[in-house]
Amino acid sequence: MQPSQILPVIPLRNAVLFPGVSFPIAAGRPGTLHAIETAMKSPEQLVFALTQKQDLEAVTPELLHTVGTIASIGPIQRGVGGARLLLQGKARGIAMRIQEKDGRLEAVVVEAAEMPPIDAHDTAFVALVKELKERSAELARKLGLPDEAVANVLADSDDPGRLADLVAGYIDIPTAERQQLLETLSVEDRVRRTLVLVQRQIDVLEAQEEIKSKVQEELGDRQ
Repeated sequence: MQPSQILPVIPLRNAVLFPGVSFPIAAGRPGTLHAIETAMKSPEQLVFALTQKQDLEAVTPELLHTVGTIASIGPIQRGVGGARLLLQGKARGIAMRIQEKDGRLEAVVVEAAEMPPIDAHDTAFVALVKELKERSAELARKLGLPDEAVANVLADSDDPGRLADLVAGYIDIPTAERQQLLETLSVEDRVRRTLVLVQRQIDVLEAQEEIKSKVQEELGDRQ
C-alpha cells in the first residue's frame, strides 16, 4: 500500500481536476484560502483537490467525493475578495479520512494505484489508443484549436492513461462524468470511456452544424 500524507483540501464546485492538467480556480471561501496558505508554507506546496457532491457554499467532509487529485499550487494573484491561482494536477489520490482543522479541511491521502493494461502492446489496445488520438484531434479541429499545438500535445502523450486524462480535462462533459473518469483506475477502461465521450461531442457538434446549415437554407429561401 502507498504511504499516506496529510494535505490541505481544496473543494471544487462543478469542476474536476485531472492529473497532468493545469486548472485555474478562483478562491474566496475562508476555508479554501486557509488551505492554500497552509500549503504555501510546505516545501512541495501540495493540496488535495476534491469535487463537491453538491454546489453548496458551506462544505463538510460528507459533501466531498473521496477520489481526487493531488496538485501543486502555481502562480497566485491575490485580490480584495480572495485569490486566483493555478492548480497543476500531479496524481490521483484517495482520501482515507477528511476532517476539519483550524477552519479548513484536511485529508489523509493515499496515492491511487492505477491498473495498467494486461498487454500494452496488444493490437486491440494499441488501436484503441490510436483511435482516441485521432478522434481527439478531429474534435480539436471542430473546436477551432490550432492544428500544430494539438498535434504537439498528442504526440507528447505516450502514456495512454495520461492521454485519457488530458483529453478528459478539456472536453465539454458534465461534472458527474468527469468524476466517474477520475475514479476509473483501469487505464484501458478510462481510454475507452474517454473515446466514447469524445465521439459523442463530435456527433453533437456535427448535428449543430447540420441544423445551422438547414436554418440558413430556409432563411435564404424565404428571402
